[in-house]
Amino acid sequence: MRSPGRVAYLALLIAAAFVLSSLERALPSPVPMIRLGLGNVMTLTAFAVLGLRDGAWVTFGRVALVSFIWGGVFSPTAVMSLTGGAASLMVMIPLALCGRRFSLYGISIGGAFAHISAQLAVASALYVQSADLFRLLPFLGSIALVTGIINGGIATLLASKLMLNKVPGSG
Repeated sequence: MRSPGRVAYLALLIAAAFVLSSLERALPSPVPMIRLGLGNVMTLTAFAVLGLRDGAWVTFGRVALVSFIWGGVFSPTAVMSLTGGAASLMVMIPLALCGRRFSLYGISIGGAFAHISAQLAVASALYVQSADLFRLLPFLGSIALVTGIINGGIATLLASKLMLNKVPGSG
């Protein structure tokens, strides 16, 4: 059973992920489809501080809130966000389970590549009906590498600060 303090901590991480994602939506993007993925910083932080299950809750909580508030639950944006989030979790969780072989940097980079690959697949299949979108993969993959490094670095710093304080219900 989860302690009330731990649940509150998780809720704060979900809220922070929502705020970061919302702020990111408000920023102008020089290239369509390019976002920093700042909400994922909170997922990575939850992985390090609370565990993998709570990290997954942060991802799905953020996607649900952003979709409900900003895009409509069944909008193309929501579908793309859910697909990208699920794909990134399917890569990040196994990487995190490899023990200390992968830092939050590596986990973040893997998640960023999975996210953009899944979004290209969904956009290609559902909206464009052409595999031509995959020509963008080298460009978008290089951006995923950069954003993965940035987000992994921010999450590493944040997790180290949070680990100095005992998380309620973490043992």
